Amino acid sequence: MPDRTFLFHIPEQASPQERATAELAALIDTLRGSVEQLAEAHVTLSERVDALDSPTGFVPARHCWRELDRDRARELWAWLIAWTRWLSDRYGLAQDFGACWPAHPPLVEELTALAVSWHHAYSTTADPDAPLRWHEALHRARTRWQQWDYTRCRYGQHSEPSPDAVWSQPWPTPAEDAVRADIDARPAPAAAVAQEGETSR
Repeated sequence: MPDRTFLFHIPEQASPQERATAELAALIDTLRGSVEQLAEAHVTLSERVDALDSPTGFVPARHCWRELDRDRARELWAWLIAWTRWLSDRYGLAQDFGACWPAHPPLVEELTALAVSWHHAYSTTADPDAPLRWHEALHRARTRWQQWDYTRCRYGQHSEPSPDAVWSQPWPTPAEDAVRADIDARPAPAAAVAQEGETSR
């Protein structure tokens, strides 16, 4: 931290007001230095806490698809499917992306991010303008979906040709197959692997 010592020289002929101003400036300078020390201590403490929480420096969130095992992926799929159905119905987005979205990893990742952000935006701890920021993010996402042109799947192999603005029922088989394939390809939970090892002994 740089030395911020107050160095102003007070002349002997200074008036009481000038001396008081100089003393106040010195106190403010000292306070500034103390605040900087506290800020540095806070950063150091935060880094130590993070290191204690995760020796490797990275703790994946529950919605990080890359790090999920089968059980957690199954839970996340159920949560995301329910939320995406609500999103599509609430905002009329059946024309923006097809019901086969689980078969498209980029859409899965983006819808997951939107779902997590939506839940935070409407939580009691969110800033008042968080819902507005979320809607701006949704607008940008819809633009990307059009660029990716995933809506063509409504007229291709993933679903029957239909100009309807709602998904056909029941839920398209290719989407269900994509979910099952994703879950089956993931590693078994660590507890299950350990139990299987003990059983084979």
